[in-house]
Amino acid sequence: MKPIYLAALLAFGTVSCVDNIPKLQLLWATPPEEDCTVPEDRSLLSGSLNMDLSTNYSLGFVVASNLTSTPIVVGEGQVADPDSNTVYLTELDLSYRTEPELNIPSVTLPIYTAFRANEDSTVLMEILTRDAQNALLSATAGGAIVDVLVTLRVRGHTITGGSVETNELSYAIAVTTENFVCPKPGEVPSARIAQCDQRGQNGAVPTCEAP
Repeated sequence: MKPIYLAALLAFGTVSCVDNIPKLQLLWATPPEEDCTVPEDRSLLSGSLNMDLSTNYSLGFVVASNLTSTPIVVGEGQVADPDSNTVYLTELDLSYRTEPELNIPSVTLPIYTAFRANEDSTVLMEILTRDAQNALLSATAGGAIVDVLVTLRVRGHTITGGSVETNELSYAIAVTTENFVCPKPGEVPSARIAQCDQRGQNGAVPTCEAP
């Protein structure tokens, strides 16, 4: 096992071993279904990407909330709207370690999603920035394999202004650029139809058809 994958395993292990549990926890990561739903019954510690078929990597996260929903009460009647306990996620921190080292810069990206404080949720993201894509395309153009460890954290706030952030979570990807050719002469890859087409990720390839 390469050190970069060991680091990914250790990063996942720390989620359940910290003393100060974050208000929001990224419990695990998993590729989405083709309709972009995030499965809540499976997880992956690492994946692969063939950049000949896809230049980004879609990853879904199960988010557990440790916040409590506190209704606002005046006299004997509850007057708070249920949405008064909404959590807004607004920033995504991304950093990269690679083997060989490509010095891909860390970034904080603006995002937007929301859910109620007392409910768990799921989040779907593409985790390669433009700088990461360009560096990986260049590094794998000659047939090389680049191991990437992506580390991320999500930040946001409650509707009352309190700050929230998740634990850090790391995910390892083995990246290549291998020319895909349909096995039957004359056929070509089918067009992308699914909203979250998984071709190129984790060994998935497109179906082939006559032009």
